[in-house]
Amino acid sequence: MTARGRPFPRLSPTRAIAAAALAALGTGAMAEAHVREADPFQSAVQAVQSKEFATATSLFETLAQEEDHDAQFNLAVLLRAGQGRPQNFVQALEWSLLAQLGGVERAIRFSADLSELVSADVQAAIFERIDQRLRARLERGDRNAIMQYIDFNSTTLPDPDMQTAYVWSLIAAALGVDNAAAKRDEIMAELETDVILTSQDEARALFDAQDMTTLFADQAPGGL
Repeated sequence: MTARGRPFPRLSPTRAIAAAALAALGTGAMAEAHVREADPFQSAVQAVQSKEFATATSLFETLAQEEDHDAQFNLAVLLRAGQGRPQNFVQALEWSLLAQLGGVERAIRFSADLSELVSADVQAAIFERIDQRLRARLERGDRNAIMQYIDFNSTTLPDPDMQTAYVWSLIAAALGVDNAAAKRDEIMAELETDVILTSQDEARALFDAQDMTTLFADQAPGGL
């Protein structure tokens, strides 16, 4: 979606949001809504449809803090539009980047548009906060944060940290995280031999010192 474009909601059997309600925002499509009754996400969507934007913002923010990436994107849309709370490009960009890392494709363009409205210094502070947020999730053993942290370092940062991305791709592949082995090999192709060997030693040390097999054991591993 774009900040200025017409709404183009993606409708699906499990998530959908009314185009008319989105048009009222004038900011484009939001992420689709859950359809389960009494679902907080659906309640937030209904609040948008009823133009109760303050309620919608609060509901989406609660879900966004819980790493619901569609909610993060929708919160970014509301903050960009200045509906429910005063317009705030910085907060909108931060939530949009988090949604982007969570796989919300429309957040890519939305983040790019917002980046034009936020200075480089402020963006650097946003990236630092996102780094801290992802690290905290990793420390809690949140398996879903691993590939996001890899993508953050390899593609999201304006000055990518490919070595850190490679270290975590090594760890992710060892844990059996989906697509991690392919990502590991993709990143490795961009690194010098000495960096590869140093990173492999670092990954092994981290893996053993933090007992990552146990740390990330709560969520079942996916295939390579």
